[in-house]
Amino acid sequence: MSSCTASADKHGLVDIRRAIPGISIDLRYATPNNVTGKPIYPAKMPCLLRASTVQKLKRAQARLKAQGYGLCVWDAWRPPEAHQLLYDHSAKTGMFLDPASGWSRHCGGVSVDATLVNRKGQEMRMPTSFDEELHQTSGHHQGMDLTVQHNLSVLHEAMTSAGFKVLPGEWWHFDDLEFLYRPVPVITGSDLGIRIR
Repeated sequence: MSSCTASADKHGLVDIRRAIPGISIDLRYATPNNVTGKPIYPAKMPCLLRASTVQKLKRAQARLKAQGYGLCVWDAWRPPEAHQLLYDHSAKTGMFLDPASGWSRHCGGVSVDATLVNRKGQEMRMPTSFDEELHQTSGHHQGMDLTVQHNLSVLHEAMTSAGFKVLPGEWWHFDDLEFLYRPVPVITGSDLGIRIR
């Protein structure tokens, strides 16, 4: 067991890749394909969530798999060091909570950003890509494209039935209902020996 895995276990975080074999993972903050245009996570960033949140994600993945779909995770646990960088870069967009008023639930490992993929792992058409301007990303998107509407409905139905709540302003962001009104300890990258760029 790596030191990072051992530290994650100690803090109640579970590796999604181990817990849900076959799920697609594309951590956008480990790539330049995000709002900053550069990687802020290390290349081998683990994809972690709290144990009970992973179980809900597992149920959503199973439900989608039965329909010929699956999940692709874009972000899960987010070190607050990374959240601070995101806020510093993009505060004007309103996409990132001001750390002065509190940390994102991502920083406690109880939120996940995800999209819908087909059985080959290819992303399905959705209202927008990841981290787009908020005026286009509503969780209640009602565009004219019936395929996009269908795909969004399939994703949201699977996630809400598994115990998640869709963030109204971001169709891809899901909060674990179990922790919606409970304080969740923030887990830093340094707690797990992870250096944020």
